[in-house]
Amino acid sequence: MSSARIAVFAVAVSVLAGCAGMSEQACLTSDWRTVGFEDGSVGRAESMIGTYRQQCAEHGVSPDLDAYRAGHAQGVQSYCKAGNGFEVGHSGATYQGVCPQDLEAGFVREYNSGRRLYDLEAALRDVDNRISSGKYEQEQIRGELTRIAATIAATDTTVEQRVLLVSRSAELGRRYGELSTMIEVAQRDRVGHEVELREYQQTLALR
Repeated sequence: MSSARIAVFAVAVSVLAGCAGMSEQACLTSDWRTVGFEDGSVGRAESMIGTYRQQCAEHGVSPDLDAYRAGHAQGVQSYCKAGNGFEVGHSGATYQGVCPQDLEAGFVREYNSGRRLYDLEAALRDVDNRISSGKYEQEQIRGELTRIAATIAATDTTVEQRVLLVSRSAELGRRYGELSTMIEVAQRDRVGHEVELREYQQTLALR
């Protein structure tokens, strides 16, 4: 994401944070054209003005709807550039249908390309997390089994305690086996996800 996009995004986030509880002063002094531009430039729907209107109504203030709409329309022109569509899709953000008809086709085409890349990368991250989580749990099991073995071997451990510990060991052994199966399946899945991602990345490079 470019520094300009980051800056615009940061400003818009701050606007929304303020919107969560706009003070009377903010409602009175906000440049509604700028607020509309900031919302439009990050792809928020024009209906956001309804939220501002509701919050400012608590202070007896009404936002300038015409100014907001004019700013929003200008911001949308920046947001709806085809190149930005890929960035938005790749970020995992949802497109809220804000683009005008003459820009929407190009934006959506690039958005879908970016979103596809996001989904493929997310699938790979998910399977990596499953493998990592499974291996971590196995490590914890090995540690507990080591402690159990030491306790069973201890001279002051009672027969009853040993019976419970043996049962616990068997339970942990079954879980360890389940995790091994899960990890094997996930590792096979990972190969497929990695190939799919690499192939898609190659198609993007050829565009």
